[in-house]
Amino acid sequence: MSSIGIITALKSEANCLGTLTKKKDVLHIVSGIGPTAAGRAAKELCSKGCSGLISFGYAGALNSSYRSGVLAIGHSVSNGYNTFEIYSDWLTDFINIVKNDNTLTMHMTAFLSLPAPLNNKLQKVSHAQNGSWDAVEMESYAIAEVADKHRIPLLVIRAILDELDTMIPEGAANTIDAKGQQKTLATFYELVKKPSDLRKYLELAAAKSKADKTLSRVAALISRVNLP
Repeated sequence: MSSIGIITALKSEANCLGTLTKKKDVLHIVSGIGPTAAGRAAKELCSKGCSGLISFGYAGALNSSYRSGVLAIGHSVSNGYNTFEIYSDWLTDFINIVKNDNTLTMHMTAFLSLPAPLNNKLQKVSHAQNGSWDAVEMESYAIAEVADKHRIPLLVIRAILDELDTMIPEGAANTIDAKGQQKTLATFYELVKKPSDLRKYLELAAAKSKADKTLSRVAALISRVNLP
């Protein structure tokens, strides 16, 4: 029986999948953050016979027109040196379903996939100037490598979290564990350590709420697409 494999780095991204993960033809792994973890998860899903992979979750904007909560669907993903072009009947069918739904703002997106986050506008602009990339995340290139090796199609489905001007708190990375779970005590510690970051965390939380709504909406559409 054919199935699709969905990879999220974070538990909060996985929560947006809702009942999709309960379907018999859907396998899902919360990989944890970064390319190594994502690549490992993609290999595991392929070993279970998945006929297509989905990289699902948040992304940061490199394009100034991208706002928090908009849907970004990948037409390519690069690690800064090499690029995978993303095209398949599966992708075309999914795009048509999103367009017909008419409830989501969608951008076809060139993704940059890096091993570390970009936390401020200076870092984002610097990377954006080196290529024609619209958004950045950390897992999709590693997933694309596995999909390419197994000759199966890939969808990169992301909601924009941080805009180009968004300042990510320096300690934000310390608040997520290796399994993609929020660490409540660590979050509290980071705020105590640097109370001036409270506004940044509140702004990020508001952006996350928008991104979560988009991911939840689009997750409901994934099940309408025929298996690859």
